[in-house]
Amino acid sequence: MSDVSSYLSFLLEEAVRRRASDVHIEPLPDRIGIRLRIDGFLVPFEQKEECWGPPLVSKLKLLAGLDIGERRLPQDGGFMYRGEQTEMDIRVSTLPLIYGEKIVLRILNRQLTFDSLPSLGLDPQQTNIVRKMLQASGGLLLATGPTGSGKTTTLYTLLQEISSQEQNIIALEDPVEYHVPGINQVQVNPKSGLTFSTGLRASLRQDPDVILVGEIRDRETAEIAIKAALTGHLVLSSLHCNDCASAITRLLDMGVEPYLITSSLVGVIAQRLVRQVCPCSRETQSYCSSCHGMGYFGRQAVYEVLTVQDELYPLVMKRASSLEIREFLRSKGFSNLNDKLKEKVRQGITTISEYRRAWIADVE
Repeated sequence: MSDVSSYLSFLLEEAVRRRASDVHIEPLPDRIGIRLRIDGFLVPFEQKEECWGPPLVSKLKLLAGLDIGERRLPQDGGFMYRGEQTEMDIRVSTLPLIYGEKIVLRILNRQLTFDSLPSLGLDPQQTNIVRKMLQASGGLLLATGPTGSGKTTTLYTLLQEISSQEQNIIALEDPVEYHVPGINQVQVNPKSGLTFSTGLRASLRQDPDVILVGEIRDRETAEIAIKAALTGHLVLSSLHCNDCASAITRLLDMGVEPYLITSSLVGVIAQRLVRQVCPCSRETQSYCSSCHGMGYFGRQAVYEVLTVQDELYPLVMKRASSLEIREFLRSKGFSNLNDKLKEKVRQGITTISEYRRAWIADVE
């Protein structure tokens, strides 16, 4: 097992060095395949002999506190890894496949710091708008986008903007991905009865100033969050939807009454992550050791930011479609995600192919 332990340390250190967010260890017919997710894309790392599979799976299960003897059912766990220069929380997920168990490791850097709003990719005008939203004495502010679009990073950067000793900030998450000083973080656990809605109710009895709800998934959570927003609390949360317009219709589809939306929603931030062109590749047009020949290094978020004001209220009250809301905003000169994506291409930050991947069609 010592060889397996040494290899696992090497694998995790190399994954961190290459900025990987996930490590995929996959059983194949006659070998073990290992891939790293870098800047949102899976990249082949190496392959090992088939005999490496069982001991590697067993070692990871031991570290994560999982049942070594259970090979027929998926399992989830985690462990802390102390590397050469960093500490990492590793989330472990197993899945039984026809050739054995696949393991995915999610790497969460404990020492991650959240930067300023401009460093996220917000332009100066958007930064000013968001900061004004954060000064509200109460209200609901939503971050929207698909899975993996950086919503958690955005939400925690917003919290950092307002965090102080004078604020009681409570964050409900599933799971807690980053440990952040100064914030009271709650791990949601539906199996034990601690859901977003029950946790949110309990948080309201803790004299909060600001509440972060990791995700609004149902009508009950939405209505409790709105109640908190209407009673003098700033509530930050996320929704899985395409853009700012569809965030409003998503709440309506959940069964939230229009008057509650107009009374509580102060703003919506919609986002996508695009890969940034590697400076070395751009300059030399040759293989670059930083990006390993991929041509991209790192990612940047692209945003549209909507302040929910009086002029939108009639559309909300009549339950307008997201397409109608988009057309109305366009008539008012609103810069949407597609506009912002084009700007990033013109600035040479990203490429046409990344624009096409993140582009949003004006359809329901």
